[in-house]
Amino acid sequence: MLELCDIQVHYGEVKAVKGISLQVNQGKIVTLIGANGAGKSTTLRTISGLLRPSEGSILFDGAEISEHEPHEITGLGVIHVPEGRMLLEDMTVRENLLAGAFYRQDRSDVLTDLNNIETRFPILSERHSQKARTLSGGERQMLAVGRAMMARPKVMMLDEPSLGLAPKLVDEMFKTVSELRDEGTTILLVEQNAYGALAIADYAYVMRVGEVVVEEDAKSLLTNKSLLDAYLGEA
Repeated sequence: MLELCDIQVHYGEVKAVKGISLQVNQGKIVTLIGANGAGKSTTLRTISGLLRPSEGSILFDGAEISEHEPHEITGLGVIHVPEGRMLLEDMTVRENLLAGAFYRQDRSDVLTDLNNIETRFPILSERHSQKARTLSGGERQMLAVGRAMMARPKVMMLDEPSLGLAPKLVDEMFKTVSELRDEGTTILLVEQNAYGALAIADYAYVMRVGEVVVEEDAKSLLTNKSLLDAYLGEA
């Protein structure tokens, strides 16, 4: 469904991503793990059109999208949940959710999806009239994921969804991501919590300093602690 072929990305003279290639198959969770500065978030930002690759190609459903604008990529169904959530802070919870459906034409189904998301995350229903800026960290992450779900994504890209969450909420977030995959959503997951990500993923790529250094079935990689320690330190 999504394929990167020899992607390079520069910040000025600095090469942040050094010719990586990866594939995300339909209905799977693919995780991209690595230490800080490995190039994981840069890779997601490049896929979503916020950055331009200096070389290489990005294919979605077989079509090149590396020259598309971010709103065009969103319209295709590639939905990015960035690190930091990036909520519409002075809009209500419900307004944020409805913003996720901006490109949808099936307006009759939007309210059905809204109800389903508020059922999945009951706290969002309770907080529906509150401004996004009043939410806790866990509630903000639920809202960010819920807003992405409202777009009915073909591919959902999640950047550090467990960051800053209490341990119980981390477990709940990984459970939600796993459920979304089981319901048919294709997911590209960036995480520093390597063991948590590998536990739910189907396939994994390990990045270090802008390069993919290992790729393997996630469950196999999960059992290879010496390899993880070698590339991630304390994973």
